[in-house]
Amino acid sequence: MFFNKKSEPSQESESPLTTPLGKRERSLLSESIHIEEELVPAFVRPILFIVGALVLIFLVWAALTRMKEVAHAQGEVVPSGSITLVQHLDGGVVGEILAEERKLVSQGEVLLRIDGTQALADFRQMKARLDSLRLREERLVAFTEDRKPDFAKLGIEQPDMVSNQQDMYTSQLATLKSTLSILERQINQRTQRIRQLKMSLSVALEQQALTSELSAMREDLASRQLVNRTVLLETRRAKVTASGEIDRLTEEIGVAEQELAETRNRHTDTQNHSRRDALAELGTVRAEIAELEETLLRLQARVSRLEVRAPIRGYILDMRVHNIGQVIQPGVLLMQIIADSATLEAEVRISPRDIGFVKVGQPVNLRITSYDYSRFGFVKGTLKRVGASSMVGEDKISYYQGLVELEHPYVGDVPGRNLLQPGMKVEAEILTGEKTLLAYLVKPLIDVVSMSFHER
Repeated sequence: MFFNKKSEPSQESESPLTTPLGKRERSLLSESIHIEEELVPAFVRPILFIVGALVLIFLVWAALTRMKEVAHAQGEVVPSGSITLVQHLDGGVVGEILAEERKLVSQGEVLLRIDGTQALADFRQMKARLDSLRLREERLVAFTEDRKPDFAKLGIEQPDMVSNQQDMYTSQLATLKSTLSILERQINQRTQRIRQLKMSLSVALEQQALTSELSAMREDLASRQLVNRTVLLETRRAKVTASGEIDRLTEEIGVAEQELAETRNRHTDTQNHSRRDALAELGTVRAEIAELEETLLRLQARVSRLEVRAPIRGYILDMRVHNIGQVIQPGVLLMQIIADSATLEAEVRISPRDIGFVKVGQPVNLRITSYDYSRFGFVKGTLKRVGASSMVGEDKISYYQGLVELEHPYVGDVPGRNLLQPGMKVEAEILTGEKTLLAYLVKPLIDVVSMSFHER
């Protein structure tokens, strides 16, 4: 009975779900469990757990790790100040090139020389003409001032020209003196002639006085018939002859005095005429001198411009003269010079695809291609300005111009070494923002999904 009490609950607890399995069912269940154990071996389960944990850790790390977004741009180092253009007023043929790209030059340093064969020849020719005119001027001034010319004070080292002008002065003075000497002899002769005529006139006047007195006496005697009439007629004839001689001498004296006056006038006119001619020639010479001096100043300036010199101290950029014998046109750009005291900046070209993310004030890392980045690192800067509109370069590619302010004008950690120079090429990395590594990884998938499933 005790046995029956124990067996009754077990019988009551049996149900269709807990009905004992049959032999066939137990066999099938055993085979299923065996198959599952064969699909996932026991040693694989820890590996799968570890891989899953690593993937989970990586996803968490990728979600927490932030990466910088960068806009890449190419450019070069430029000065913040203005650029001085080097040009040549006259142009010509390049004779010598002393300048080099990016070379530091001092103010007044010779950059290149223009072939000055023709300019120097023109200058020497004009200088010789000017020297000749100045010697001629001194000769004419000395002639008008009746003194010897002082060619030495002009400091002209042209012995042939000086000798020629001295000979001309001597000849000119000799000609004048010869002409004046002839006139002076004529004056002396006419003066002597007048003196003789006046002496003869004085004698004739005395003779007339005596004849008149004698005639009066004989007229008185003839009236008293005390003298022969023949004697009276002789006396009258002598009186008339004396009067005629006086008239003749008076007339000759008048003619001689007129000739003397004319000769003296010719003497004075000769002096005045020679002086007037010399003064007129002097005026022409001085006008030519003034014109030649202006021409010579222009030629001298042209000769001085044969040496193209640096207007300021700075670095040479954009040099466009490369070959000796190269012909340069007047006023064309030869090169540019940037003052070494100017603050350096970087001028970069920003791609239009990045312009929407670029803003003024963003930090910039600059790699200077002239220096090894692995050794010297980069130069930090700040985006200072971004162009308002796009530009098109020589390669027909559009870009926006950006200006980067540099923290220091050198590469590396040592100030004063590895200095930057205008014209150095740079590779700029503009830090436009940050995003997680996970966002970088899923972005291609998001792009594919966003571009897919939209077809009709």
